[in-house]
Amino acid sequence: MTTKFFRIFMLILLASVATFPQFASAMAEVTSFSQSTGTVAYQGNSVPGYVTFELKTSEPTRGHILAVGNGIQTKINLSSTDFKTVHKVDWVPWDDTKKVPLPAGEYQLKAYLSDQGYNQMQGYPLGKLTVVNETNPKPLIDQVSINPSVFAPKYGGTETVQIPFNLNRPAEVQLSIWQNGAEIYGGSKMKLLPGTHSVTWNGRDNAGRVVADGTYDVNFNFIELAYNYPATKQSSQKAGTVTIKDGDYNIPLWRVKQVVTDGVFTSDVISPDGDGINDTVSGQFTLAEPAKLSIYIANAAGAHMKNVITEQSFQAGTHTFTWDGTDFYGGKAVNGNYYIRVMLIEGASAGYISFTDNVRLEGGYEVKALQPEKRVRVVAEKAQLSVYPAGQGYTAVKGDTFPLISETVENGRYEVLVKEGVSGTINASDVELVVETVSPTVPNTAEYTVVSGDTLWKIAAKFNTTISEIVNLNNLDPNKYLFIGQKLKVPAADSPEPAPQPVIHTVQSGDTLWKIAQKYGTTIDAIIKANNLDPAKYLYIGQKLTIPSSTPTPEPPAVQPVVHTVVSGDTLWKISVKYATTIDAIVKANNLDPAEYLYIGQKLTIPR
Repeated sequence: MTTKFFRIFMLILLASVATFPQFASAMAEVTSFSQSTGTVAYQGNSVPGYVTFELKTSEPTRGHILAVGNGIQTKINLSSTDFKTVHKVDWVPWDDTKKVPLPAGEYQLKAYLSDQGYNQMQGYPLGKLTVVNETNPKPLIDQVSINPSVFAPKYGGTETVQIPFNLNRPAEVQLSIWQNGAEIYGGSKMKLLPGTHSVTWNGRDNAGRVVADGTYDVNFNFIELAYNYPATKQSSQKAGTVTIKDGDYNIPLWRVKQVVTDGVFTSDVISPDGDGINDTVSGQFTLAEPAKLSIYIANAAGAHMKNVITEQSFQAGTHTFTWDGTDFYGGKAVNGNYYIRVMLIEGASAGYISFTDNVRLEGGYEVKALQPEKRVRVVAEKAQLSVYPAGQGYTAVKGDTFPLISETVENGRYEVLVKEGVSGTINASDVELVVETVSPTVPNTAEYTVVSGDTLWKIAAKFNTTISEIVNLNNLDPNKYLFIGQKLKVPAADSPEPAPQPVIHTVQSGDTLWKIAQKYGTTIDAIIKANNLDPAKYLYIGQKLTIPSSTPTPEPPAVQPVVHTVVSGDTLWKISVKYATTIDAIVKANNLDPAEYLYIGQKLTIPR
């Protein structure tokens, strides 16, 4: 080839390349391009709010489309990493540089692509797109309905609320349930195309537990998925409300009863005074099937005093626990009656059952009302009390009355006796002081102490009166339970209270005549006479003793005491007989422990 011919060939080749500057050699070709609409608006209503582009090439490519017009150019990203032969994207008209919607006008669409051989396609014309202003923007989500708007999710049930909605633009959507400014439940995140969709909620929180009755906000969290849209964080749109009514917030009682069939204490009294006798008490519970439990000691107001078992799993059968008479803080509990309260745990749900069997704590400290008694009456429809221990909640209703422990109002609250052995505080604004009035027509009354098994009907029948009379005399709520040890006024004029039947005491380990007499408020001599005992002999475990009335026999006038020197063979019984006095009198005069032996030469003061 001559030099002249070669120069001519090169000039022709260069001219050919200059004629098609946008294509490199062997570049993939655009085989088709389509768009869902020629007119679009930002969050459109009368026109679409987004456009779908589909671009196909003969070889795998990546790159972007450039929208150019009105002195603006903005990218519509296709694929920046993966090479594809089919590119399909949804796009909202957005200025990616200024971070604002594109202004109205006409925009030219051009492709900028590269293939796997790094060949470039620069500014390949695809067509045009018209952007218009929208006077009535359409929200992302509309046409929401909530059905039913009120429902009652049940333990073990499949009840749900259906929430269909319409999605106007592609988005990642998540159902979110809120109450009082906090999210209760967040559903799964779903990437959805425009159209009709539906989600459900089963009335449970994020832990899977049925939520409490109340009204809840139904929200949709979302991120729009159209390319170049500014959102990278979730936005939220309230869709309405749903009300939970009569739902099973806790495991229902019928289910707890199926599992936990019994709970009892193995003795009647606990006196944690360190003497080795009744310092602790054992309890037992029975399960019909394997279960996970927490077990509490509860006071008369139902407040938890002590957690003796925490979330332990047990097999079916009878199991035991021990309580040492202390509260949550390790201090000795207040004197009073205590009960077994069991919490059944199944997954994220829990339910409680309280048993009526009780143990009485003695030897602790007393919580007493003012004397003479002064009471407050609840005037609010409902009043919330903070009760011992740990300020637990107790709800009172209008008309309830409570004895005052103190007349002083501290921080706007009265201190009251909620139940026997249970103190609490109540807002002074929720109560009024009860003014006691004495009616001349009120019959003569006697005091009666409630015992196990008593009801208003039984007490009324016993004293030949009516339930109404007892309710009026004591300002009672007839719908509430009586409690053991409760003091009631009963008519005494026509039907005096019958003499109480003797109590039978079964001797336990550690019992002495002194302790038994103290427990029942009687005397050693009365027990000896009632049971024809020899006081020099030991009691034995299981022995049955008749406990006579605690009404004391008047003592004869005291005379000058004499001093007795203990000799071999002396017992308190023999000495009391010798000096015509009582064992109790000798014990009290000499501050003796009747369980301890006398010693020869011991000097005893004998009251006469």
